[in-house]
Amino acid sequence: MTTSYDPFIKIQIAFWEGWIRFATDSCQIYGRLIEHHGKILEQQGCFRFHNVIPQGADWFDHYGKRNHDVDVEKV
Repeated sequence: MTTSYDPFIKIQIAFWEGWIRFATDSCQIYGRLIEHHGKILEQQGCFRFHNVIPQGADWFDHYGKRNHDVDVEKV
């Protein structure tokens, strides 16, 4: 004997099964994203195009760029 609640229960079961499948797939995708992000960060592709600290006076030095030098105004 079927009750009048059977279609409603089937809809709820289908909804929760879909929700669980969505949650597990989202967690797997997030885990793969973190894994690939870690692989990208492990690569040694970082290098400098120029020296950050200039070794002497240059035509392109600007005030504030050479903050490691002695401040002549305070001496």
